[in-house]
Amino acid sequence: MIGATLGEVFLRAVPDHLKAGVTDGSLRVFGSVLRSATNGQIAGFMQETSFLQNLLPSMMSAGSGLQLAAVPGQVGQLVQGEIILAGVQRIEHGMRLLTQLGVADLAMNAAGIGISAIGFSVMSMKIDQVKRVVESISGDIVAVSAKLDELQRDAIDADFAELRSLSKAFDEGWRLSGDAAVRRWHEVARGALSGQTRFEQRAARVLVGGPSHYLAADPFLDAVSLANALRVAALAACNETSAAQEAAIDGARSFERMTGPIGMADLSLAELTKRKPEAGTTRWALAQAEANVAARITAGKIRRREAASATRAAPLALLEQRAIPARDWLAAAREEIESPVIILLAEGSQK
Repeated sequence: MIGATLGEVFLRAVPDHLKAGVTDGSLRVFGSVLRSATNGQIAGFMQETSFLQNLLPSMMSAGSGLQLAAVPGQVGQLVQGEIILAGVQRIEHGMRLLTQLGVADLAMNAAGIGISAIGFSVMSMKIDQVKRVVESISGDIVAVSAKLDELQRDAIDADFAELRSLSKAFDEGWRLSGDAAVRRWHEVARGALSGQTRFEQRAARVLVGGPSHYLAADPFLDAVSLANALRVAALAACNETSAAQEAAIDGARSFERMTGPIGMADLSLAELTKRKPEAGTTRWALAQAEANVAARITAGKIRRREAASATRAAPLALLEQRAIPARDWLAAAREEIESPVIILLAEGSQK
């Protein structure tokens, strides 16, 4: 097992001293990295696992699942009840852990934690979520777009469908062997790069109008994040460590270029301008307060997405230094069924 190979540096449970550090503020979360709040020293790297496939679906179906215990036979009821209870408890524990570490939003949204290893089912859910946002704000996109035909709704739908197909192909690669798996993952990486580029172009086109148009660009930026995550994961699965790191850097540069200059002040002003309250009035003061709250939420998502992109491939250098194949790291994440995250401890962070 990979855990035995990595010894004390690889943990399927988050150590108490790391959780305590996040709680008391001595450790801060930056994307998928845990680092000291005083000197910036890295304490560990977080990596999402396949357990995330159980969190949202199981939470949504818990009610119907509990009804299964009402089958004839007392023994059957007790057994199914215990299984359901254990599943619910694991889900609750997983959600508490993500919340305690401050990464629940990253895990559930497009950005993800570390290298994408969660499987097609969750990737598909995330793609659907982003696609629904595009559909819901299509009017806003048209309003800020120079030409409607440049966005091409059919082409957007096709790109989301292609992203879904690439995600499924990535999963299938794990069931292939040898060169066939590597060829499949290289194909996924090439396709994901193409998709990432197209979504970047759409986001950049909308953002030409400035920060006031950010919300219309947001779902395309999420799509960029999904495509880049898939690209990095496919290259890492091929043990192409350098290429995976460069792909992650490329994604981070794209976000820095497109959203790096956007801050709370820009977003707040844009929101306030849309509300058009009369300056100096009580209504203006209330509108400004509401605009500031909305801007803070949006800016938080922007910064979390940037941080996730910047740290996506962060543990690969340490894995390479320790002669641990990146594919083994991903395989361990895909095999994990008890915790939503695994931890790679940095030098000197063991206790």
